[in-house]
Amino acid sequence: MATVHIPTLLRPLTGGLQSMEAAGSTLREILADVVRQQPKLEGRISDATGILPEIMIAIGDTEAKLVDVPVPANADVWILPSIAGG
Repeated sequence: MATVHIPTLLRPLTGGLQSMEAAGSTLREILADVVRQQPKLEGRISDATGILPEIMIAIGDTEAKLVDVPVPANADVWILPSIAGG
């Protein structure tokens, strides 16, 4: 199982959880398990087209651009608000 780290911005939707365990071998499966456990997160991290533009996800220290990437067992998955600017 992966440990999914929840950003402060989304914690009100998870009852204050900072992290949670989620099952899956791909990021898509892990995000589906996160939403299954925390239904209020549906549509807040990803949608049918992929990761939302306002969200950045890292698996360990590598940014995930697609939801169909493999996730190693016991990985840390970081959900972060995307930072933009100039």
